[in-house]
Amino acid sequence: MLDRRTPPSLIAALLVVSWAGCASHAPPGDPPLPVRDVRTEPARIVDRVVGEEVIGTVRARDTVEISSTVMGKIAELHCTLGARVKAGDVIAQLSVQELAARLDQARATLAQAELELGRTTKLRTSGATTGAEYDAALSRQRIAQAAQAEAVTMAGYAAVHAPFSGIVTAKRANQGDMAMPGRPLCVVEDLGALRFEATVPESLARAFAQAQAIQVRLDAAGPTLTTTVAEVSPNAEATSRTVLVKLALPRDPRLRAGAFGRAIVPTNQVRALTVPARAVVRNGQLEAVYVVGDGAARMRLVRTGRSADDRIELVSGLRDGEQVVVDVADVLVDGQPVRVAR
Repeated sequence: MLDRRTPPSLIAALLVVSWAGCASHAPPGDPPLPVRDVRTEPARIVDRVVGEEVIGTVRARDTVEISSTVMGKIAELHCTLGARVKAGDVIAQLSVQELAARLDQARATLAQAELELGRTTKLRTSGATTGAEYDAALSRQRIAQAAQAEAVTMAGYAAVHAPFSGIVTAKRANQGDMAMPGRPLCVVEDLGALRFEATVPESLARAFAQAQAIQVRLDAAGPTLTTTVAEVSPNAEATSRTVLVKLALPRDPRLRAGAFGRAIVPTNQVRALTVPARAVVRNGQLEAVYVVGDGAARMRLVRTGRSADDRIELVSGLRDGEQVVVDVADVLVDGQPVRVAR
């Protein structure tokens, strides 16, 4: 039984023996272990960026709550969750009787003004009317034209259009409801251009602003994404002392608005000893690599740190330049003869 007085070297030796017992169940008297062909790669020191991790959410770059400009009953509503709309598509058609009546009145007034202008023009040609009467008729015709243009514009507000192409992500009204200015009918988002938004401590805002590239991990997208800083708010929130940061995400069909993720902003650079991640063998809570020396693979207990891409940092247990077995390390036994493939 081990106690506090047990030397650390003895504990390490017992761990190695325990690992070896788990890795090889061959009883005494078995023939010598066969020579196995292996590939090796050296442990090497690399410059690694140390960063702070912040959490955030994927959001659309462009989001709009579509509402009507005038008040009226919703006669038609083309707003289905998940539906794709194009810029200019009619989202809703309102029934606004006052605007229709106003347009009819403006058209009738313009027709009358043009008729009077035509008559006045003929009379002026024959000298039967004065120039002042002609100028007055021309003025009334121009005023009627402007009134009709205004009525046409107002009547156009009865049709609510999509400002850009996107996807309907929320529906806030139904056909037959009364539409009012400022009350959203639906929400449209441009999911082709997504942003990763995070509220970061004020102390990290400068690091985000100066970073050339930032790594973002999203469960929905699988591997780490490389992003760039799109916006950093110039002001900090007074209560929480945080700053809103937006990162531009690459186009990826797997990305969805609302997805949770983590961004790592580089804050420092350190030198770390790393090996290929596939060289590390795990047995329970123990981690080890197999180092090749004198024609045999020797197991070396290690302690790992952070991983990046296909390499993992070793905090202890190995020296720079030592050759470690990759790919087949999990089937080796401590002391097994090996032949390094060239």
